[in-house]
Amino acid sequence: MKMLNPGARGICFGFSGPDDRVISLNVPAMTDDGQEHPRLSFDVEFDPEHPDRLAIRLLELDQDDFIHTVRTSMSFPVGLLAELLSRRKATEEERAAWQTASDDE
Repeated sequence: MKMLNPGARGICFGFSGPDDRVISLNVPAMTDDGQEHPRLSFDVEFDPEHPDRLAIRLLELDQDDFIHTVRTSMSFPVGLLAELLSRRKATEEERAAWQTASDDE
């Protein structure tokens, strides 16, 4: 069980091991109004036994800001996630949001 600094939210990498390798990507869940959920996030993590496989975990912060795993997917091949991502097309709404964001910069 890990403790999270509540001020350090947002998408972040998880590091582990003696050489601090990236082992996970943590993405906050979103609320119905599109804001970051204050307690829930998803963690996409390499399987330490099989580095060519991933697992997705739903994590929750308790009242003391300790992280608990709520649900864990089965371990699956990294290539499967890459294939699914390559097939996904952005929606018109997403394209408009990206365009607006790039125009603001």
